[in-house]
Amino acid sequence: MENTDEKHVPQAFALVRGEVLAYGVTLPGGQAATVRADGGAHGLWNSAQSAAKRLRSDLVWFGDGGG
Repeated sequence: MENTDEKHVPQAFALVRGEVLAYGVTLPGGQAATVRADGGAHGLWNSAQSAAKRLRSDLVWFGDGGG
């Protein structure tokens, strides 16, 4: 069985609600980690989409991202 985590390319994103609430990156296995815009610790999420939904924010991908 092939390990797909070895091929994971992290994707950067922001969670925005009028202003940037947090920055994040996707992790192997589909999870995502975020830090507050001021640099403080924030959270570990099931996905970038779940973080955006929970925080009632827009998910903005950086670069060629898109999950």
